Amino acid sequence: MNPMTLPETKKPVLHVSCVPRKDTTLLKISFSRDELGILYRVTAVLFVMGWDILEAVAETSSEGHVQDLFVIRSWDGSEMTEIILTKIRRDLFSLFYESVSVEFYLEQNGKADVLNRKIGDPEASLKLYNPISSDFSVMDLRLKDTPGLLFQVTECLFNLGIDIISFTANSHEGRVRDSFLLRASNSGDKLDEKLTFPVLRTRLEYFL
Repeated sequence: MNPMTLPETKKPVLHVSCVPRKDTTLLKISFSRDELGILYRVTAVLFVMGWDILEAVAETSSEGHVQDLFVIRSWDGSEMTEIILTKIRRDLFSLFYESVSVEFYLEQNGKADVLNRKIGDPEASLKLYNPISSDFSVMDLRLKDTPGLLFQVTECLFNLGIDIISFTANSHEGRVRDSFLLRASNSGDKLDEKLTFPVLRTRLEYFL
């Protein structure tokens, strides 16, 4: 009897491009299948390569294709080049297609200490609420501007199964206000105020 041949699972298509602007770069990442952890992997790569994410918006089509738009700026004022974009694309492909874990990727690049880093900002402020007029939960985070902060937040959200729909950052005099629209990945609903909010707050306050 011939063994049954299982149909080959088609890999989702990842496309990375950018549009350089005056002081920032618009990074476009398209993925043919929406899944949890896209921003988690992107923030890891950009953190390793020295780029801040100032804004991120996820757009998902009715067919399930997702396009994430990131407004990014290098820590040292460098401009985006084709060489840098190629490195970003290469590392993202490793995380998406080659079963490279984010933890291993950070360790390879000497950045694993961010996984256990405590920022220690006594003036940090965290607000979580469910607006009546919205289908998403809102998280508002204010603290000192720290490289890798967004990665730490996205790691926390990823491990709790929380989707990031959009993100914006506003920085002023060394402090940043990060605002997120969130939803539960398993249901697509707002976060549960009695169950999820306390757990999320505890996880975030651990390193804030």
